[in-house]
Amino acid sequence: MINKFINQHILDLKKYDPVDSDKKLAEEFGLKEKDIIRLNANENPYGPWEGLEDSFSEIKLNVYPDSNQDLLRESLSKYTGLNKDQIVAGSGADEMIECIFKIFCNKNDILIDVQPTFGMYSFLADSIGMKVIPFERDLDWSINIDKLKKEIGISSAKLIFLASPNNPTGNSLPNEDLEEILKLGILVVVDETYFEFCGSTSVKMIKNYENLIILRSFSKWAGIAGLRIGYMLANSEIIDNVFKVKQPYNINVVAEKAAILTLENRIDLQFNIEKILSEKKVFAKFIDNLDGVNAFSSDANFILCKFSKNGGEFIFNKLAREGIFVRSFSNENLKDCLRFTIGTTNQMKKVKDVLKATN
Repeated sequence: MINKFINQHILDLKKYDPVDSDKKLAEEFGLKEKDIIRLNANENPYGPWEGLEDSFSEIKLNVYPDSNQDLLRESLSKYTGLNKDQIVAGSGADEMIECIFKIFCNKNDILIDVQPTFGMYSFLADSIGMKVIPFERDLDWSINIDKLKKEIGISSAKLIFLASPNNPTGNSLPNEDLEEILKLGILVVVDETYFEFCGSTSVKMIKNYENLIILRSFSKWAGIAGLRIGYMLANSEIIDNVFKVKQPYNINVVAEKAAILTLENRIDLQFNIEKILSEKKVFAKFIDNLDGVNAFSSDANFILCKFSKNGGEFIFNKLAREGIFVRSFSNENLKDCLRFTIGTTNQMKKVKDVLKATN
């Protein structure tokens, strides 16, 4: 009965597939929650700046947050080098993606989805009834720019998301390739969620291209994924329109305080980033010495591996029975691939022990 009131594209929508909770994983695999090693969500295993929780007692929980995000945007302005009016924060970068669709897109508009990539782009496009056109990356996960430009022209696409580094493949988009796409006049969203792990950015291009939007997050590098905070960088006109459509109090007071203190103490967090990058090199070298396993080069805090010998499902289950959870995929172009978030030295040692025993 109620279905007749629901939009057909919502009835047809498949639920987004997030990572399971520790409780669910423990129940499914007969484990204790404390023994679970989460290497499936690209979270920072070292957590936030160590002085963060001590500052929470100063927060007035009975007062609404600042809808204009003045203090937070001032901090982000110093960090990014952009003006305050070119910045807006959201409840995770996901909220900023939703705002983009709300402002720019209508049912039946075209989104080019450069696959494989972060699934939230196509999921949210489907949720408003857009037409999603898949565009496959080359075998090395790079993008054939000439072929992409031709597809954009043929389809009259309105919007494209380009994650750099890309999740789950880990490779970055050269700025010269980005500029070729921007020149077409299509709205281009560059997702720099993993910027702090590679240091490569397209921020300076915002000055010359009003059709460029950049997204970033505190979830991965800053160790505060549970507080859900990300932000958008774009020309001031786009930001003005985001403020029209976003929820007025979208950043809670705890997340706002955490983000500001994180930026003020980011030098302390840099040590954790360097530990992750160092551990990534060690793990990549280990993978290269295994038979029938290929590690793709990554500029982020994870590595995508293809298990041609034993198969991805077999390895996933072997790891899961030991309490280690990595990200698997149903996409055909990621067949037998698993994505490993880089954990602590002890966590990665356990991973290597299991992989060595199965090789």
